[in-house]
Amino acid sequence: MTKSDIKQELTDKQVKAIPHLITSKTLKAGCKKAKISRQTLYDWLKDPAFKVEFRSQRDVIIEEAIEDLKGNLTKATDALIDLLDNTDSDSLKRYVAKDIIDYVMRAKEVSDIEERLVKVERIVLERKVYK
Repeated sequence: MTKSDIKQELTDKQVKAIPHLITSKTLKAGCKKAKISRQTLYDWLKDPAFKVEFRSQRDVIIEEAIEDLKGNLTKATDALIDLLDNTDSDSLKRYVAKDIIDYVMRAKEVSDIEERLVKVERIVLERKVYK
């Protein structure tokens, strides 16, 4: 089923509601902006076509937000380092240092997991090819 087919299965009200739902802080607020009840939303979410379009548009918004965050990563890192270097507060230095260490450790963990996943996928693909 193509994106065009899915949109044809949706009502005009559903198509107009999705942007309100995915850009609001809460589903309750999104329902209010879209002028639908929460029960209507829950009913719509049972419809596979609506669910696919809702998730697709939500994923686009999430990807855009992630790109914005990535764009500010250097600025955020510089701010943390500046705090670490220029504060007289020992407790603030400790918290900032801990944050930096935690972020680096998490990044390392994610990198290690990705590397292991690539190896596992390669093994699985090789086993499929030889069968």
